[in-house]
Amino acid sequence: MYQKYEQVHQRTSNVATENLLAGYIDELLSKIKYLNKSNKLLMDLEAVKDFFNKKKAPITNSKYGFYDLFCGAGGMSIGFESNGFSVVKAVEKDLSAIKTYHFNRPHLSVRDIINDDITKHDDANGFEYAPLIIGGPPCQGFSNANKQKKENDSRNILYKYFVKKVNSVQPEIFIMENVVGIANHLDEISSDFYEIGYSIDVMILDSIEFGAAQTRKRLFIFGQKSIYLKSHKLFDIFRTSVESSKVSKRFTLWDAIFDLPDIKAKTKRNATYSEIDEWGGTFMKDSGKPTEYKNIINFSPDSGMVFNHKSKYNNDRDIEIYSLLSEGDKSDSPKIEHINPYKNRDNIFKDKFYKLPFNKPCKTITAHMYYDCHMYIHPNSARGLTPREAARVQGFSDDYLFLGTPNEWYRQIGNAVSPLVSRALGLASFMVLENIFENNNEKN
Repeated sequence: MYQKYEQVHQRTSNVATENLLAGYIDELLSKIKYLNKSNKLLMDLEAVKDFFNKKKAPITNSKYGFYDLFCGAGGMSIGFESNGFSVVKAVEKDLSAIKTYHFNRPHLSVRDIINDDITKHDDANGFEYAPLIIGGPPCQGFSNANKQKKENDSRNILYKYFVKKVNSVQPEIFIMENVVGIANHLDEISSDFYEIGYSIDVMILDSIEFGAAQTRKRLFIFGQKSIYLKSHKLFDIFRTSVESSKVSKRFTLWDAIFDLPDIKAKTKRNATYSEIDEWGGTFMKDSGKPTEYKNIINFSPDSGMVFNHKSKYNNDRDIEIYSLLSEGDKSDSPKIEHINPYKNRDNIFKDKFYKLPFNKPCKTITAHMYYDCHMYIHPNSARGLTPREAARVQGFSDDYLFLGTPNEWYRQIGNAVSPLVSRALGLASFMVLENIFENNNEKN
């Protein structure tokens, strides 16, 4: 079985892959406009190209392969890639997210990056055996944040396509991530997996317990082939490993972002691709300040670059409101009563404005931050958090580039599993597979 997997997992580069990756960066660089040639914080575009040309080395220390379904921008994959795994195939419907996923994994062939609706994807098309499947099927209808929950929301049945793929590939184990609200449907989910020969265990994990500077709870379903229940203690191995990855320190928003270049809100409307030092940019020079948090989230030596640290446009009124509020203040603060456009609709917009405190973990990063920047006001700058600041809070490394438009950057970051959580899951999964294959070898 394992030999069959190794044959499937051979990696080759081709011209199509090279052209596609080059196209990603050329498309992005062609849109960027430096309005001020005296910029000192923005990276020279030729230096950026040189950096990415060097970032093409494949992962060489992997032992097991995995499929990532509903992969998004790749937050879930990151933790597995750092623990002895490499991607066999990744599937994602969102074009900007799959571009981000591929661009940060330039060693992958175009045939292994599938931009498709999984409900329309042929189960038998190129999905050979692999020992692990991971994924987070969108189920926003189950989310506690969804105030208009619909039990029949079409997104709530996408997990059934995850079940179908597990049934066709027959991995030893799988991990499915989702919102905590899906716990109300665990009987149905457990039954679906049991019918195809798998047993499940459930863990609710908070990213703050793994080093991220935010409280963010997600539910993770760990599944194993039911035939292992009597001969292996895989649930115990998995749980023990995940628990051992937890950290005691609680990082604050200050820990996560204080060293990033200081920028201001963009004051020019319709200037999405205009970049100057004052507003930040897609490619910026790092401050060079060593921090404990940076050491945790950055896998590789400091590249000297910070990506996607760019403010969005705010009008004069919003900037004034941001300036008047103190850390921890909300919409009901008397400091902004004279200027608050929502003061007579407090029952609806009571949390419309919120200035984040530096000395606490950040408010949970969400996929709609671009449209809710009033709720993520920077502690000492009159602007919302940038995509990079949000990515820092989530635990993404500084050299992980998000492609697409700024609103798509925010969405990709907010939808992702924290890489710090996925590291713990990756390590635990590796230990489980080691146990399975060692026991199988002993029997043979």
